[in-house]
Amino acid sequence: MKPIDILVFSPHPDDAEIGCAGTILLETDRGRRVAIADLTDGECAGQGSRKQRNREREKAAALMGLADRISLKLPDTQIGSSPEHRLVLIEAIRKTRPKIILAPYEKDRHPDHEGTSRLVREAFFYAGVEKVHKGKAYRPAAIYTYMIHTPFMPSFVIDISSVWERKQEIIKAYRSQFTGGKTAIGKPDFLHYLEARSRFYGAHIGALSGEPFFCEGPLGLDGLPKTASEDTYKCCR
Repeated sequence: MKPIDILVFSPHPDDAEIGCAGTILLETDRGRRVAIADLTDGECAGQGSRKQRNREREKAAALMGLADRISLKLPDTQIGSSPEHRLVLIEAIRKTRPKIILAPYEKDRHPDHEGTSRLVREAFFYAGVEKVHKGKAYRPAAIYTYMIHTPFMPSFVIDISSVWERKQEIIKAYRSQFTGGKTAIGKPDFLHYLEARSRFYGAHIGALSGEPFFCEGPLGLDGLPKTASEDTYKCCR
């Protein structure tokens, strides 16, 4: 497989879209190769069948211009319940050899989301240890975490104003999940919440819409952060 620039781990189909579809669009529009690895098929979701969700994630993948979308086939509601799960992620990292990994933030109301965050952090490290599992050792340059449900103080926010409408279209591809009202995300208010959150974090950087990310430790730069205009400084004071 040709190496991937960015590998996004998603606990269930739609989680990566909620947290960072805007960022994915920006990167694929720049010609970067982005892949999503779905840990599960979301087979235990309160709404929609596995067949429906497969069709929906294929549509979302096309809309995002993904280089690949991988299903790791871990059991829904049981992510991280077996040491073998970590090996599956190590293998995915070694096969795709991404420069950057994106994963859910470590705190979230859904246990599978927290389990994914922990597994990815462990796999990120052990993928670079030669004697762990099979395949050639490889460790990506960086790992950043995105927000699904639980808010956090971001290390940085990416301006997704230019692709906000396209992100909404991608979210709506998951019709089985975001309509019907049987679950928290199936209620109409959830889509309003996502928009409000995007506006909130966008306002932090003087943008209309933003996606927040967290990273452990400082980010290395070769100069002061660039700003689009003097208005950004005024907005962020």
